[in-house]
Amino acid sequence: MWLIVVNEKAGKGKANSLSGRLEALLKDENLSYEIINKSTAVETYSELHAKIATGMFAKVIAVGGDGLVNLCLQEVAERNIALSVIPAGTGNDFARAVGANKKSVTEIFNTVRNHEPTGIDLGLVTGEFGKRWYVQVLSTGFDALVNGLANRITWPRGQMKYTLATIFTLARFKPIAYEVTIDDKQFNQNFMLLSVANGETYGGGMRICPNASNSDGIFDILLVHPVSKLVLLTIFPKVFTGKHIPHPKIEIIRGRKVEISANASSFADGDFVSKLPIRIENVQNALKTWLM
Repeated sequence: MWLIVVNEKAGKGKANSLSGRLEALLKDENLSYEIINKSTAVETYSELHAKIATGMFAKVIAVGGDGLVNLCLQEVAERNIALSVIPAGTGNDFARAVGANKKSVTEIFNTVRNHEPTGIDLGLVTGEFGKRWYVQVLSTGFDALVNGLANRITWPRGQMKYTLATIFTLARFKPIAYEVTIDDKQFNQNFMLLSVANGETYGGGMRICPNASNSDGIFDILLVHPVSKLVLLTIFPKVFTGKHIPHPKIEIIRGRKVEISANASSFADGDFVSKLPIRIENVQNALKTWLM
């Protein structure tokens, strides 16, 4: 059975329209489904948790943005349940990763119905808060602060709001002292930015780690060493195209397990995770999905 999870606020009503198209296709093919369409994330998660617990659903389709995908991820990871997305949000980075970003509802429906899902890797974050899965990028430092501010900006949308958030954050930002362990390599250094990438994009297509792959069992960890605010301002916009690499102050280390401690917060898939310290592990084939 299919479970359709809708964020009615996504895309200023676009999600409701897209879910309506999906329902029509399901009805035309006499396929069984149920739908969750609540007004808050808390209500959505509560109902999602209850329905997944029944064991009735093999396919979950999120109709919304990366926030809704991440919410669904917490229930379907490491289970025999496959997750796809009909993108209707601002960022849609999971949709980019699996090739659904520019696909029509009909194309996504046909892929989900007619093809077997495949396994991709996830990041598992643990800390005092418990555990949380993510699919794309976890960040802390400058970009995490930008992310937090961008989440509070209601206009403009898309990449422009991240550009504005970058400028506003830069005015008061200072390098952060981190304690970092990547597998068996330890650092006690100041960094401007630290990202643990399972996929290459975040923030609506920003290519923070252009060579990151969600199917190789390893993270790309990006470290930005201290630079002047002017230099950071010239580096950060290049993230949209991936041209910030190579840069003499940017280091990328590959690893499967990461521990991070600092007086800072972490964000993953665009949403707040927790204050540091945290531990992160790459879990291979933890999510079933469809590549398009």
